[in-house]
Amino acid sequence: MDYIYTAFHQAHVDGTPVVQPLWFQYPKDPATFPIDLQFLYGDSILVSPVTEDDATSVSIYLPADTFYDFGTLAPVRGEGKRVVLDDVSFTEIPVHIRGGAVVPMRVASAMTTAGVREKDFEFVVAPGGDGRATGRLYVDDGVSEGEGGGATEVRMEFGEGELVVRGEFGYGTGVGVARVRFLGVWDPPRRVWVDGEAWGGFWYDGDRKVLDVRVGLPFDRGFSVGFA
Repeated sequence: MDYIYTAFHQAHVDGTPVVQPLWFQYPKDPATFPIDLQFLYGDSILVSPVTEDDATSVSIYLPADTFYDFGTLAPVRGEGKRVVLDDVSFTEIPVHIRGGAVVPMRVASAMTTAGVREKDFEFVVAPGGDGRATGRLYVDDGVSEGEGGGATEVRMEFGEGELVVRGEFGYGTGVGVARVRFLGVWDPPRRVWVDGEAWGGFWYDGDRKVLDVRVGLPFDRGFSVGFA
C-alpha cells in the first residue's frame, strides 16, 4: 500500500505514471517497445500476468537486468530475452522486484487500509547489478488535502553494504520499523550493525540469498542498517 501511495504522490508531483510500460524504464531496449501484456506497477514492481484462457504457463520478457521473485525473494538474472514460467496457478500472478530498488512494505497485511496503517514497516532492499539500490516513501494521514495533516517523506539509499534511511518526519506514523530484508546476499554476513552498533538480531537464508535484520526502532527518525 505504501509503495503504491508513494507512486501516486510522485505522479501528483511530476506526472510520472503509476502504471508504466517496460520501455519507460528500459528505453534503450527496443524489444520492450511492443510489449503490452507486462507492465511495471510503480517504477520497481514488474507484473507479468497470464492472459490466455486456462493457461498455467506464460512467456515473459526479462530485460538484461537483475530481478527478484516477489514471492520467494530469490534473485533472477534477466538476459534480454523471453523465458517461460511454468506451473503458474490460477490464483497467482508472476511478479518480480526490479534490481536497484528499496521497496517500503509492512510486516503484515490487514482487512482494511486503517488496519494496514497500524502495522510496522519493513524495507526490502533489492540491489541492482552495481550493488546499489534506492527508494522513496511518502506517508500522510490519507485524508487532509495539501498535506494539511503533515507528511513524512524519506529517501532510502543502499550501497557498500549499508542502507541509510533519512528525510522529513512530519507525520507521526505511530508504528516502528520491524525489519530490513536484504536480497541477493550471496555469502553469510560476518557482522551486522544498526546505527553503527553491532547487532545480533539477524537471520540468513542461504538458499534464497536473503538476510533479514530485525530492527525494532520507532519510525520517527532516520536510521542505518548494514552488513559485511
